[in-house]
Amino acid sequence: MLRLLPVLAAGILWAIPALTRAETPAEPYVEADGIAMYVRLHTPDQMAAFYEARGFPRGAIERLRQTCFVMAHVENRGERVIWLELKNWHFLSGKDEIRRLDRNYWDSVWNDIGLPQANRSTFGWTQLPDERDLQPGEPAGGNVILPATDATFTLQADFLTGKDKRSGMINVRFENLRCAQDQPTP
Repeated sequence: MLRLLPVLAAGILWAIPALTRAETPAEPYVEADGIAMYVRLHTPDQMAAFYEARGFPRGAIERLRQTCFVMAHVENRGERVIWLELKNWHFLSGKDEIRRLDRNYWDSVWNDIGLPQANRSTFGWTQLPDERDLQPGEPAGGNVILPATDATFTLQADFLTGKDKRSGMINVRFENLRCAQDQPTP
């Protein structure tokens, strides 16, 4: 049964799906130590269509098509506070780290192309927060954007726990991820 959770974001009350304990998504999924987490990689066509439907100009769409969208959903299923902090997430290809394209990067890109504030706000609320606490039962989701790559990579996501971030760490690892590619048209 699909459960919808109310989430207030950008001044709008959204209903987002939450997984019941009986549901397991088809995407790479981990449930351990009080966390349920899955990732989904979207194709450039999917992301272009999403942002184009929200009025993004062609120049912004073309910049977004040159990246790798990793959508992550994290849900706190334990009794302690879990800290989602992207500084503790590492995208690794072999021994090299793939640097995510963070908010500062995108602010610079949007300034270069003169992206309107309404589009910047829309883009912002689709991104995974850089840092936030997840209370017991609380989910969070959004995109992390990487430079496009053909190489497989690993996501190592580490979560501090407890109100003071001193109650241990939960490590979640997704291996053999690959940026989604558009399907060639016949």
